[in-house]
Amino acid sequence: MIGNLWSVRWLRPLGFALCVPAAAHLAFSCWSLAQSGRGADHDLAAERDELARTAVRQMTMFNSIDPKRADLDMGQWMEEATGPFREVLQRDMTTARARFAKQDSPARGQVTALAVTDLNTRAGTATVIASVRVRIGEPGAATPESEQRKRYQVEMRRVAGGWKVNTLTALNPAGPATGGSVP
Repeated sequence: MIGNLWSVRWLRPLGFALCVPAAAHLAFSCWSLAQSGRGADHDLAAERDELARTAVRQMTMFNSIDPKRADLDMGQWMEEATGPFREVLQRDMTTARARFAKQDSPARGQVTALAVTDLNTRAGTATVIASVRVRIGEPGAATPESEQRKRYQVEMRRVAGGWKVNTLTALNPAGPATGGSVP
């Protein structure tokens, strides 16, 4: 009985003494785990993901037009463009309107692949390459849809409203640029 008293008296204070560092270690571990999702790498990945989502939406839009609402579609193009690309769109707007007025069927773009090849968050610039499939024609119409495949190198710039297309260059299948163009 005396041995049991001695072990209980000794064990209880030792247990309390070990609980304090264990609790501190648990608190530090939880804090570290919460902080692990933050930092420069996380911020860069989040910015890249936002850029990719924006580029997919924009490349789809720039490769889609409905002749019945061409002015509205081209107005959206102007909202998503900046710099040299916006200047090209502005300069070629009259020619584009005439071309789309002759078009009978809508064109619907779909991004099939996209990669962010360069991202400079400090400068607010990025480069994206994209592969786009454009279907021309009404789904289910008597005449079959035609399909085009296009590749682009897109220079993006972050402005007050988010990421916008600064230059849009069509790529030929071999890879070198064929020059800037309106979609």
